[in-house]
Amino acid sequence: MILVVGLGHPLRRDDAVGLWVASRLPEADDLKVLGVQDLTPELIPQVATADLVIFVDARVGSGPVRWERVRPGEPLALTHAFTPPGLLAWAERLFGHAPQAWLVTVPARDLSLGEGLSPRTRRAAEALVGRLRAYLGHGGNA
Repeated sequence: MILVVGLGHPLRRDDAVGLWVASRLPEADDLKVLGVQDLTPELIPQVATADLVIFVDARVGSGPVRWERVRPGEPLALTHAFTPPGLLAWAERLFGHAPQAWLVTVPARDLSLGEGLSPRTRRAAEALVGRLRAYLGHGGNA
């Protein structure tokens, strides 16, 4: 099973890009899609049962969409918010499995209060949705 986790705050313009991407990916038998504001401990069981996790988040700045491999970090104290490496570490510690994972970051220019993506971030997000749909529809490695 593949798990896509879109991160962001819906009222901080481009910060919502992960939520925007997640809302445009259809779930299937082997695909679960979540839109969340924070990575919380409640996600650990879902991460642990996935074969692949793709985290999608905003990144301040410009440039292309970046794909970075994520590996388990140190299992720090259980708090209200985690990083992708922290979630993987707790999944491995509690369930004995940390799936392959990627952090996909989309450049964000406007993090002001408000709704809607800036034009450049939206174009990058649309391209990412197309790439993810093609990848998820055909399987394989990212």
